[in-house]
Amino acid sequence: MERKRRLLSTALLGILIISTLYSCAPKSEERRKGYAREFYTEGLKEYRKGDYGDAKTNFEKALNYLEYLSPEEIKNAKYLLVKSACKDKDYVDAIVYAEDFLSNYPGSREAEEVFFILVDSLVKVAPDPYKDQTYTIQAIQKAKEFLAKYPNSKFVRDVEEVIEEANRRLAYHEYYIAKFYEEYGYPYNAAVRYREVLINFSQYFSEEKLAYHYIKNLILTPKQVKMEKEKIGKLIKEARKKLKRVKKAEERRAIENRIEFLISEIKRWEEIQRKAHEEAIRALEKYKELYGENTYYKELIKLIKKWKS
Repeated sequence: MERKRRLLSTALLGILIISTLYSCAPKSEERRKGYAREFYTEGLKEYRKGDYGDAKTNFEKALNYLEYLSPEEIKNAKYLLVKSACKDKDYVDAIVYAEDFLSNYPGSREAEEVFFILVDSLVKVAPDPYKDQTYTIQAIQKAKEFLAKYPNSKFVRDVEEVIEEANRRLAYHEYYIAKFYEEYGYPYNAAVRYREVLINFSQYFSEEKLAYHYIKNLILTPKQVKMEKEKIGKLIKEARKKLKRVKKAEERRAIENRIEFLISEIKRWEEIQRKAHEEAIRALEKYKELYGENTYYKELIKLIKKWKS
């Protein structure tokens, strides 16, 4: 009898729980629908007031309940998210939301403006020229895509200015790297970087001075070659000592291959020195033609005579 009462109680409790869940479900759905409407409406209100940070927060919350928004409302919320983030100077979020919008609505009438915001935000989020320029390169790539896709856009001039600013940053990034190598005693690496600046970004600097630094570091390349050969020579010496102690054929082959590689590296640096000297002579003649026997030219002549001796 007691067992039957317990079973009946359990059954009644189960029915009560199920009926409660079913009765709560519509209320929960209504509540979620209410949140969607509330956050979307509040987002529109804050955006119109110019409170873009609050607008962005509300649109983000509304999209958590996007199943209760119409397709047009979802699109509008995503579009205003891009604009709100941009106007609030939150450029990282602007990039994220712009890419999301363009992937979902590439042919929409808002796509052109959103694409421009993406380009503009990429260059604004890029760090100063001393740091990695991945965002800057992406900005240039996207800007070129924009101009190809919207050649008659009202944003064309703005996008061209973005490209100009991005190129200027890349120019100074390359220049600072060249300067770093020069100051820390790696003239060959410096010459390579100065050459890149001369070829791609000379309009941002004094070409006469860039050419001077390029030739100077070519002339000083033997200094780096000597340093590199000394380091490699020590590694070869250590490897040959180790070779005498090793007995297994497999280990001996590995060390012999390493020694062979290191010797080839010495030859590579010797070839670098030879070519750097030849290029320095050619570049110096060209420098004289373009700029005459100025102070820089005279200094380079003294330098090349020193290294010849």
